[in-house]
Amino acid sequence: MRVRLSTPLHAPPEWVAAQLQSTAVFRHITAPLVRFKRPGGAPWPTHWSPGDLPLQMRLLGLLPLGTQTVRISIEPAAQADAWPTLRDNGEGTLMQHWDHRITLQPMPDGRTLYTDDIEVVARHLPWLMTPLSAAFAQVFYRHRQRRWHQLAAQHAAEPMADPEHTQRAFDHLLAAFARDATAPPATRWHWLEAAHVLGQTTLSLHWRSHTAMLRYALQLRDLREAGGQVLRLALVPLGHALARLPIGNTGRARVSALAPMVPQPRVTWLINEAMAAASLAPPKIWQKSGGRA
Repeated sequence: MRVRLSTPLHAPPEWVAAQLQSTAVFRHITAPLVRFKRPGGAPWPTHWSPGDLPLQMRLLGLLPLGTQTVRISIEPAAQADAWPTLRDNGEGTLMQHWDHRITLQPMPDGRTLYTDDIEVVARHLPWLMTPLSAAFAQVFYRHRQRRWHQLAAQHAAEPMADPEHTQRAFDHLLAAFARDATAPPATRWHWLEAAHVLGQTTLSLHWRSHTAMLRYALQLRDLREAGGQVLRLALVPLGHALARLPIGNTGRARVSALAPMVPQPRVTWLINEAMAAASLAPPKIWQKSGGRA
């Protein structure tokens, strides 16, 4: 059975292609619905490369789904103005055939038409499990595309953003907060607000930003702020599961947890400074010419 889903992303194809190369981005867009790990705790490669990569899967990080071999290849573009097709023609414990192609098509307004095209054949009881697997693929890839929209929105606000770069910048902000221990609370809160704005589309960073806020509120004996942070920590998993995250929200108890915001100039400046400090040019392994890595 075949599933085909397309969505326009508010980002240029060059940026989307660069993110597709990153295994960290893959883990980000598939979480928290499906969590992937390397067998035996083996380290992840930084970027995808042609060939096989065995992975273990867990639904919601809890229910084992067996192993899946990701088999990466790059195919020539189907159209003259499109990018080469990224293909995963894999198989696994549950799937006899999981053929996934990603195509990128430039749009006239600078956006990218992103398409997931998947063919599935279940390994066991295919007459029953193949339709169920196709239904799961619909849910899984709609979830992935929602996560892509979040990344593209973050890129529109900060063009240098990508998961690995963002994590380094996030760590920079928390380290600066820790070093700035003698500064007034209003100044130190700006570091934490900047970390929240920067990391809120990544579950682990979002959680860390609120735990840091909770600790600081308790240190200040600000019970109202501490109570608000406990509530926000409870909402973090739900917000990521539903892909409902208010971009730009500072994460403080004094603002609505559901309201998108335009960060204050000081917060924006701190984010820009952290992103510059964490800047690292990624290798170019996937080119529009269609050459292999």
